[in-house]
Amino acid sequence: MIPLPDPPLSDDLIGLRPWRPPDAGALVAAWADPEIARWTTLPPRTDRAYAQRWIAGGSQRRERSLAIDLVIVPLADPSDVWGEVGLWDLGRVPNSSRPARQAEVGWWVDADQRGRGVATRALLLFSAWALDALGLHRLVAHTKAGNPASTRVAEHAGFQLIEADDGGQLFQLTR
Repeated sequence: MIPLPDPPLSDDLIGLRPWRPPDAGALVAAWADPEIARWTTLPPRTDRAYAQRWIAGGSQRRERSLAIDLVIVPLADPSDVWGEVGLWDLGRVPNSSRPARQAEVGWWVDADQRGRGVATRALLLFSAWALDALGLHRLVAHTKAGNPASTRVAEHAGFQLIEADDGGQLFQLTR
């Protein structure tokens, strides 16, 4: 089980919270954003019904230790969706009952918030929580080639480049 952060994660500008049913429209809009579609993996369907179903499945993904996805919101209006930060690939160590000691992180930010440090703030908060509260030893982040904004986010959040090729970069953050 992946718990929700308690207390909820925030700094002086943003907070991170679970997705809620009223956020479905913002999620559909994000999936329609050409930049988000270019740099992230979209679900097989990107309509409102699928967004509602995906949001409703968040607690089950956490209960099964598959993933946790949190909405980036401004503290001034926590109903406004600025982006998302998430964690997945928390499976078991092969041939062992021990929990995995690493996970992958990813993020996206609404077009109006890009270039303002929102993604970096969210990744800093989320990564510190994941390493401490979940007992992970290593977080990895993949950025695709040609996406310098996400590369800067990873670097500014303290991730170290460990591999690069024509397809992109692999970063890690360790305890």
